[in-house]
Amino acid sequence: MRVTSGINELLRRLALLTGVLLGLALFCYVVPAVVSVTAVNWEQEQARELKSASGYVSMEKKRLAQLPLNDYIQEKVGASTIVNVDSSQWAEFFAQVELASNGQYGRSVYGNRVSEEDKDQFWKPLGPVAVFFKTDEIPWAQWGLISKDGHEAYVSTTIDAKTVYFRLSYQDYRTSVSAMSKPYRTAPGWLYHPSRNLGVGVLVLGMLLYVFLPRRPKQPEDIAYSAGSMLAGDLAALILLLPFYGLPFLINGGTVQAITGMWPVTAAMWFLACLSVLLLYYNAWHASYRIELTSEAFYLITFQGVREHRFNEIVVVNLVSLRNPGWFRKLFMAVALLSLLGGRTTQPAGSAWLTYTAAYGGLEICGRTGNPLYLWFTNQFGDVIINNLTGC
Repeated sequence: MRVTSGINELLRRLALLTGVLLGLALFCYVVPAVVSVTAVNWEQEQARELKSASGYVSMEKKRLAQLPLNDYIQEKVGASTIVNVDSSQWAEFFAQVELASNGQYGRSVYGNRVSEEDKDQFWKPLGPVAVFFKTDEIPWAQWGLISKDGHEAYVSTTIDAKTVYFRLSYQDYRTSVSAMSKPYRTAPGWLYHPSRNLGVGVLVLGMLLYVFLPRRPKQPEDIAYSAGSMLAGDLAALILLLPFYGLPFLINGGTVQAITGMWPVTAAMWFLACLSVLLLYYNAWHASYRIELTSEAFYLITFQGVREHRFNEIVVVNLVSLRNPGWFRKLFMAVALLSLLGGRTTQPAGSAWLTYTAAYGGLEICGRTGNPLYLWFTNQFGDVIINNLTGC
């Protein structure tokens, strides 16, 4: 009894598709929000009020430079309140943040939490830099910060009998990261893209399953499509899938942003990416396809099931040819003509001619009942694509 076979051909392409879809989404995922902590040296900031690249210093800056330090701090903080943090609990934390913020990355346990732009020697920052943390790592809400992009709060604590100050800033990447735009200084890559390594792992796993899932052993007499043509079809599907599925993430800046940002572009490109999903499905069907012959009937076997066609029920068998639609061929010829008139090379004409002359060869099997069955055994170039069929 013939049974359904080739289900692994469907599973291997599902694994590949899942690996690409989920892997790219994880790879491009941007953390929703972070909190940056920057050391503040008020004496240095007040002294910089009188510094100017052009030499001109406004009256307002001169006024700020002449204020007593406490008044200057209050002027810069504005309506915000400086929260005094318990030094017995947080002194070590802020001491390490101060080292990293002042450029002593190797001496601080938080040296890897500084933006890559701030570590660039060519654009070396002039003052303390931001040190980034996940929103669940520090009690930023207790320190007066609210979950609004760009909101700032100030805290102070005592380290070695000295009062030190820090500026907290909330960075909401769901709103600040958009199409072709993001803040200049963002969290380091491992914080900004927290799922990147996981995404690579999922992508590699999908590819490994595609390669190593067991295949039905091929027999020399099998009447089936060649494995090479199926591999070429899967490669074509990937070439179509990767840009149309992945580009919206790059254009919008992240996985979530692809949906909340320029979603019409995302929808249009993902619609085109769906064509590759259909291509993978049809490749799975053709990869599992084979024909078995007996003295009484022939059987079409795929992962969908087994179809029996008895010889005594066949009325007529015809050789048929399938060509591209007339409008499609004329369109290609018109495009080629316009390209030649525009001074381009003959390459468009060659493509148009291949499209115009392409024909698939096959058999039309008509039975007493039902629709005709078509077996396509040559490609558009006339090459046989079903092994052993012509010798039957």
